[in-house]
Amino acid sequence: MKPQVSKESLFNYFAGRATALQKQQIDEWAKEEQNRELFFECLAIWENQNIQFVADVQDAMQRHTNRMISEPDDTNAPVSLPEVVERPLGAGSLFRWLVAATVAGVLLVSGVRFSDKLIYTTYQAPFGQTRSITLSDGSRITLNANSTLQVPRFGFGQRTRKVILAGEADFAIKHMPNHQKFIVQTNKNFEVVVLGTEFMVNTREHGRKVILNKGKVQLLYQEGEMNKQLTMKPGNLVLFDRQGHVSLKQAANPQELRSWKVHRFVFDQTTLEEISTLFRENYSIYLDFPDEELRQWAVSGAFTANNAEELIEALTSASNLTYKRQGDTLIVVQPH
Repeated sequence: MKPQVSKESLFNYFAGRATALQKQQIDEWAKEEQNRELFFECLAIWENQNIQFVADVQDAMQRHTNRMISEPDDTNAPVSLPEVVERPLGAGSLFRWLVAATVAGVLLVSGVRFSDKLIYTTYQAPFGQTRSITLSDGSRITLNANSTLQVPRFGFGQRTRKVILAGEADFAIKHMPNHQKFIVQTNKNFEVVVLGTEFMVNTREHGRKVILNKGKVQLLYQEGEMNKQLTMKPGNLVLFDRQGHVSLKQAANPQELRSWKVHRFVFDQTTLEEISTLFRENYSIYLDFPDEELRQWAVSGAFTANNAEELIEALTSASNLTYKRQGDTLIVVQPH
């Protein structure tokens, strides 16, 4: 028997409140072409009530006008007209047609075929917070602050297990009976291919790295014009420099590199300049050093802090420094 999908269950699905079984049923139901009209009708209603995407109509119209001006005017070219089939429209059909036309119009005007918000469920950890997620396949992910993870709305766990990461996250991947791979895609010219393991990925500009804690992963990356791959073993730490070059190291204690999950920060001869990058990326707070020499001061030790205020208090106390706050900037100085 085919599953019966109601509007209420679709609204729960869009809001992320559907159970794993309901998600699977709706994924299968939405594959049927005759069900897509109702799906997009409900999606249009739900998104009107829960605004997530606003098209820049003015910008899109300007791009369209520019294209019209730049394209040659070939009035003699033959024009193929679509076949028109006339049929009466009832009130319900007219409403559905208008909804479908409205959705299509928004997508076309915005210059995209499908919005990411239609294709993916997006999980986000805001500045200063971490977030734990359990996916429908049983995999567990912890997002670090200022990070996002995109998971396909349709077919995840059946057709694909590819997710998209921006920022930093720790993964504990559930092994599937059919040995289906789990892939972490990034926008930094590398991706991680997994069968079942525990690892961490950081895509931030100043700290791109992959750390393998348990199992085995394959790292696919681009170095210059070359596509390369590397198989990592437990304890391996792969670092990317700003030019995309890769270095492979053996981490003495991989768990320390994942300690941000429990709000613990471990520094080993880490400069205040490097620590300022952490504040900017995790808390959207900037460290300013009127004395430029302070940037190269090195800090070693483990500090537990639940927020930026606790971390700067611990760091300045341990380094015999003081600070004052001005808006989103912390000014760090030596006491007189």
